[in-house]
Amino acid sequence: MGKKRKSMGERGLTLSENERAELSFFMDRLRMQDPQGASLENCLKSLKQALSHREELAAALLEALSREGGEVCFRAFCELRGIVRDKRLEKIVRQAAFRFRQKGFPVPRESASIPDASPVALIKADAVKNECVMAAAPNHHAFQYAAYVYSRHNAAYATVLVIVGPAFQCEGLALLHESRRSFRDFVKSVAQKFESRLQDIPLGHVARVVEDLAAMGRIPPDHASDLKKVQKLLDQYRLEDPRPYFLQLWERKGLGPLRELDEDALIHFLAEQPLVMPRNAEMPRTTALQAAVKELESIRDGVLEVPEYIKRERERERVRDITGRLMSREFCRLLGRHWEEYALWRLLEEDFSTAEKLYRLAEHVSAVTEPGSSRVMVRYLELLMVILFQFATEDLLDQLRELIEPLIEDEEASEGWKTPSGLYVPGGLIK
Repeated sequence: MGKKRKSMGERGLTLSENERAELSFFMDRLRMQDPQGASLENCLKSLKQALSHREELAAALLEALSREGGEVCFRAFCELRGIVRDKRLEKIVRQAAFRFRQKGFPVPRESASIPDASPVALIKADAVKNECVMAAAPNHHAFQYAAYVYSRHNAAYATVLVIVGPAFQCEGLALLHESRRSFRDFVKSVAQKFESRLQDIPLGHVARVVEDLAAMGRIPPDHASDLKKVQKLLDQYRLEDPRPYFLQLWERKGLGPLRELDEDALIHFLAEQPLVMPRNAEMPRTTALQAAVKELESIRDGVLEVPEYIKRERERERVRDITGRLMSREFCRLLGRHWEEYALWRLLEEDFSTAEKLYRLAEHVSAVTEPGSSRVMVRYLELLMVILFQFATEDLLDQLRELIEPLIEDEEASEGWKTPSGLYVPGGLIK
């Protein structure tokens, strides 16, 4: 599903969140360029191709370039201004040109044509040197894949960029044409931005990520043209083994068979490692979850004298009902696919224990058909209520007491405790 488009103000531009992320990405690439460097020409050529049918995004980039200024920004403005032909956007281009003139740059006459990429000589198969890396910002549940790929169809190299956010949502997809040096400079900047190491992965895994994003409807419509090109480019590099790359890599590392983990083990893992939960995912909606918390509070604070064990059973039934109401089978599949990528990252980082548990968690959640009947999804919802609203069910409180027992020194005085994994437990929850 596409991201909601957001107005850019009186200028009339309406960029989606994905387009704003692309705009930031394009500006970051240009900031890395040397005005006299050999890679600048290729960078500008690839930007021209990427923006050739996206006038609104091109206009937003021209405006951003004029506000930043500098020789690289001016050269980019001169190369890209011809893309914008929509009369509604002419004022933005004129204002951008005016800003450059104020900064002392002589704005030339507009170029009307967008040249095609220069032809590249055929490369023998054994001389092809593709590159493909993955970076991650696990605390933000973001993964970035970057590949420098030889296209046998076009006899040229291209750069593929894919950004995946919480709950397996595509937040960026681009096909660019630039030098290998520019590609390597870019992935280094990504690693710094993500505070991540770069891990080599096969092109076939990126092909599967893109295929799954498309099949699950997680690629916004404004990436449709790039999607077809990326799919065509990566199709020639599909992995022969149909199993998830996690399993292939686990086997290659000689780690033995994966352990079977029951629901109790998965629930314990979730409570111990709540940071694996993509809390800013689309589901459940915060307002709906807040209403659910009030519903549960009314059960706990009821005026009728009811034995505690009956109150607890009623709370369990209501939480299962709320989980089934707020969670969907589709969300479980997305969450499972997201955790599969997270598991792969932990495996690449050689955190084998966490990787194994995450993969088993992904398998379990992906197979859920009725979320209210899954104890794992129920506990997922309960943990969200603690994290977002500091409300804990009685069942979860039992587990939290076990987690923080080693941390308690002065139960009366403490305002709260933070578990080693980062989960904050307010003192008021523990009685």
